Amino acid sequence: METVINFIEEKGAVYLISQLLSIIATFFLLFSYQMKTHKRIVCMQAVAGLLFGTQYLMLGAYEGMICNYIGMVRGIIYSFRTKSKLVDSPVCPCVFAAMFAASGIFTYTSPFSLLPTVAMMISSFVLWNIKAQQLRALTLPTSVMWLIYNASCGSIVAVGTELLSEISIFIGLFRFRKKKNV
Repeated sequence: METVINFIEEKGAVYLISQLLSIIATFFLLFSYQMKTHKRIVCMQAVAGLLFGTQYLMLGAYEGMICNYIGMVRGIIYSFRTKSKLVDSPVCPCVFAAMFAASGIFTYTSPFSLLPTVAMMISSFVLWNIKAQQLRALTLPTSVMWLIYNASCGSIVAVGTELLSEISIFIGLFRFRKKKNV
């Protein structure tokens, strides 16, 4: 018990709350890859983006914060894919990629701070893809970028999240694979 108290005193309550938010966000992110439809995947990821963004705000990791908040808006907008000509336009992911690039310019602090920017620029095109199975597979490279960034800013839970996320992606790929007649 004394070890726990020392840890809380050393890290502070804000850090612990940030990690709790990260745990909750993790559930939304992991379950998103188990959703059957594109809309459900991006909606679940929008909720995760709100929670992860708040977690990064509490950690003072502003690159991750801004990327996740923009990502939340992107998820909500992408949920209207196939229902809106504006969202269906190839210009839409380009606009989000540009927004992420701009956020990276304003929040640059080190080469590590570019990782969430690049990951989110790539995922602007990946998540725009309405084929859920391709979306899962193409998310893997961005997950690795987030893993490195999370390690660099001390978000222990988010490091675990990315590892679990990759496992969840593989499970989703397996569950929803097309079975060939033999």
